[in-house]
Amino acid sequence: MERIEVAVVGSGVVGSAAARALGARGVPAVVLEQFDLGHARGSSHGATRIFRLSYPDADYVHMAVRARDAWTALQDDAGEELLVTTGGLDAGPGASACGSALEACGVEHAWLAEQDIRARFGWIAVRPGERMLFQPDAGVCLAGRAVAAQLRLARRDGVQVRAATPVLGIEPRGDRAVLRTSAGEISARVAIVAAGPWSGGLLAGAVARVPRLTVTVQQVRYFAPTGARSARWPTLIEWPSAGPSWYVVPMAGDAPGVKVAAHILGRAVDPRNGPFDEIDPVQEDEAAAYVRRRVPGLAPAGFAAETCLYTMTADKDFVLDREGPVVVAGGCSGHAFKFGPLLGELLADMALGTDPGIPRERFSLSRPALATDPRP
Repeated sequence: MERIEVAVVGSGVVGSAAARALGARGVPAVVLEQFDLGHARGSSHGATRIFRLSYPDADYVHMAVRARDAWTALQDDAGEELLVTTGGLDAGPGASACGSALEACGVEHAWLAEQDIRARFGWIAVRPGERMLFQPDAGVCLAGRAVAAQLRLARRDGVQVRAATPVLGIEPRGDRAVLRTSAGEISARVAIVAAGPWSGGLLAGAVARVPRLTVTVQQVRYFAPTGARSARWPTLIEWPSAGPSWYVVPMAGDAPGVKVAAHILGRAVDPRNGPFDEIDPVQEDEAAAYVRRRVPGLAPAGFAAETCLYTMTADKDFVLDREGPVVVAGGCSGHAFKFGPLLGELLADMALGTDPGIPRERFSLSRPALATDPRP
C-alpha cells in the first residue's frame, strides 16, 4: 500500500490551494482528481469569479480581508495577475448590513448618492434617491488561471498531482486514512476532502455524521458592453428584500463579456449524472430582463451561457473541520472562490494540527444546521 503524509481529494480552487500550501511547507502530499485537470464538472471552472470584502457578516469580512492578502501572496508567487481590482458596488436593502459589517471591521467603504453613481458609473440605471455602497478592494478572480497556477506551484514544491484517479472511498484506520482509488489503496496520515459536489458521497464512512449537502445547477451568461470595452467597471451585487440576488462581474482575463447571474438555489442534481449542459431559456430571459432594467450599459442579448454546480448547506456556511485523520472542506454554497488561497492555508493548518484562526464552531461538522435539508 502506498503511504503519503497528506492526500488531497479534488483539484478545484480549494483542493489546489491546499496542495500549494502543503507544498510550500515541505509536506509530502498527493492530489487525487477523478477527471482531467481544469474540468467543467464542478464549481471552479470558467474565466471569472467575484471578489469582495463586503458581506453582511463580520466573520466573513475578516476572512475576506485575510483572503485578499492570500491572493496577493499567490500572485507574487505565481508571477502573474490573478485578481483584478475594480472596486465593487452593493445595492438594495441588504447593502446596509454589509456597510455595518465593514464599519465594525474597520474596512474602507463609502456610501454613494444617486448623483455620484450616475457620474461615476453611467452604465447603471439608478433609481431616484437610491444610494449604493462602494468598497474599493472588490474585483475579479481569474478563476481558471488561478486554479492552474496553484497546481503548478504545488508541483514545483514537490506535490504529486494525479488526474483521472477517482477516489472510491475513504476509511479511517487507526490514526491514518485509507483511500481506495482506481489505481489501488493509499494510506495517508491525513486526507483532505475538497471534492466539491462529490464530498457528501466520499464522507460516508469517513466521518461519524455526514453533513447534508445539496448539489444544485447554476446558470450564468455574458453580455457585451455597449460603450468603450476598455472602461473599468466595478462589480455589482443586488441585495433585495425578496427575490433573486443578481450580480455583475466585469469583463477580465479570458471572459468573453460581462458576467450576469442570479445567486439562487438552482435545480437539485446528483453530480454523477452530469455534465449538466442544458440551458434553461427562462433563466436567460430573466437575465436579459434584469440587464434591460438595471444595466443599460450592456447589450440586452446574453451569449455563451454556461453552468456550474453549487454545494449548499442549510445555513450557507462552509464546512471546515477535522475529525480524526480526515479534514473536510465542503458546502461552499456558491461563495467560496474568493477565499480559495486562504482556505488552502487553513486546511494545511488543520492537517498539521495548527489552529487555523477561524470560528471553529461556525464551520463545524457537528453543527445542527448540517442535519437540515438546504432546500425550503
